[in-house]
Amino acid sequence: IQQINIVGNNVFPEEKLLSQLSLKDDVPWWNFTGDQRYQKQKLAGDIEVLRSYYMDRGYIRFTQESTQVSMTPDKKGVYVTLNVKEGEQYKVSGIQLKGDLIDRGGEMKGLIPIEAGSVYSASQVTHTEEVLSKFLGRYGYAYPKVVTFPQINDQTKEVELIVNVEPGPRVYVRNINFSGNVTTKDEVLRREMRQMEGTWLSSDNVEQSKTRLNRLGFFETAEVDTKRVPGSDDQVDLDFKVKEQPAGSINAGIGYGTESGLSLQAGLQQDNFMGTGKKIGINASTNDYSKSVDLSYNDPYFTVDGVSLGGRLYYNKFSAADANIVDYENTTVGFRLSSGFPVNENNRLDFSLGYENNKLSQPNPYVQVDEFWKVYNGNLDGDNRMVFNTVDVTAGWTRSTLNKGQFPTSGDRQRVNAKVTVPGMDLQYFKLNAEDAHYFPFDADHKWVMLAKARASYGDGYGTNGDYEHVLPFFENYYAGGFDTLRGFKSNTVGPKALYYYNLGGNDVIQGTDSSVGGNALAVASLEMIVPTPFASETYQPQLRTSFFIDAGSVWDTHFDYSQYQNRCFSGCNYLMDYSDPSNIRMSTGLSLQWLSPMGPLVFVLARPIKKYEGDDTEVFSFNIGRTF
Repeated sequence: IQQINIVGNNVFPEEKLLSQLSLKDDVPWWNFTGDQRYQKQKLAGDIEVLRSYYMDRGYIRFTQESTQVSMTPDKKGVYVTLNVKEGEQYKVSGIQLKGDLIDRGGEMKGLIPIEAGSVYSASQVTHTEEVLSKFLGRYGYAYPKVVTFPQINDQTKEVELIVNVEPGPRVYVRNINFSGNVTTKDEVLRREMRQMEGTWLSSDNVEQSKTRLNRLGFFETAEVDTKRVPGSDDQVDLDFKVKEQPAGSINAGIGYGTESGLSLQAGLQQDNFMGTGKKIGINASTNDYSKSVDLSYNDPYFTVDGVSLGGRLYYNKFSAADANIVDYENTTVGFRLSSGFPVNENNRLDFSLGYENNKLSQPNPYVQVDEFWKVYNGNLDGDNRMVFNTVDVTAGWTRSTLNKGQFPTSGDRQRVNAKVTVPGMDLQYFKLNAEDAHYFPFDADHKWVMLAKARASYGDGYGTNGDYEHVLPFFENYYAGGFDTLRGFKSNTVGPKALYYYNLGGNDVIQGTDSSVGGNALAVASLEMIVPTPFASETYQPQLRTSFFIDAGSVWDTHFDYSQYQNRCFSGCNYLMDYSDPSNIRMSTGLSLQWLSPMGPLVFVLARPIKKYEGDDTEVFSFNIGRTF
């Protein structure tokens, strides 16, 4: 195509109209999707596009009068000329609903987005028909006919819309069938159904049932087919087709993570144990800073109405110095009993009761830890270790409209949790946490998605211990850095730094260190653009997630005042920035790749800090096994 001309247009400039067409007469070298070759079928499609462009802007009498395609003089190309007649712009004078309105005419009229006096739009008319058809589908009218008849008044340049509704017979569901669930039992799928057999078909209930299957996290995809029963005009069967994906793993081996170093692990983790939907975990692991054994169990349907019951028994020995934190060791043995209660389709309440025994070695004379040691020095045992026994209660609320359990692409999720130790325990403190995440798809296939998420946490002590007020234990402090908070910064390195008592000439002076001691408040946020994974086939795209991100966050201490120690600082004073100030924000940007592999989730991150402070420990590349975010 050497040239495309549009003749007869007065309302819209030719450049604007040509930009709507798929055929082009001039394609830049960088436009790989542009097509300059003449194709009769594409030209016919472009004429329809042009017609829709005018019809959506009120030009209901628009016509495409003729098309000329002629050879160029050198016979190496063609000229394309489209002759159009725009007509005048029409407005909507009114809308009438007619037909069988099933006694819901008021509701249906309220759903119509077109208003009298607005410019006529053919796409709005089509959208109205779809909205009304979907509304009728809620009440069992699965195959309605909604047709709009425009009554055109050429004298007033107005259009009256007559919307005729024929709901047809109400349709009932005969059978609900499942296929593709090789491991998962039918009852696990059936209990997620909100559309029931023997009741009239509701498009809302069918869609909700499909969404609940996707949220389980057991399936790569869950689709539903509505099939009419032969010989019946008021019965259908629903066929749900699922494609299972790994919902756990049996593992035994050696791994390496940039945050954890060399690790040895063995165990069973199943979110869909033997296809029952129950979660069971038996895991033992050791790495650079932690040795742990963890047994867990959760039955999400302990009762038929969705009340869950679970428990956890765990042991952990934590060497903080190897995790970029001040030097101490904490040996923990604990047990927790938990239960959850569904409020409605999207909201859930969770409660748990836990017991924990902590044995804490006395760390080096860090200023912040020394304050804690003074408050609780009565808890020392014969080995000069602090021993704490605590019972705590947790309560949480979760709201989720996410479309999937793994790698969601639309919807949002909010979580609020509170933990408080029972009064009279060795430690009296509380912790609050709030999280919010939103997924905004940009296309119908949800391949391009914007993710915005944020988290805020706060903890403190309550009550008194002798002459001292209870404080948040330093081993319960918050830290940032690492793949789940601030990528581009090493794990646990963002936050208040520890001050070290140092004896110089018989006097105690302060030395700044690069070891994190954490804070009692945290705020982090991320903005991610999820994109299709390059070079991955359609088969593997569901198991992969590629995103570009910006992370920001801060950790601070609302009680500790660094300024009173600045005059006593002997060395490392660059670490004495005001960590009681939440405005000391770090930021990073980069690229993330997540893979739901057969051996478990893998996360690879390339990141670069764009705002940091002196003393921050950064990293360009990191990877982790076992968690996604």
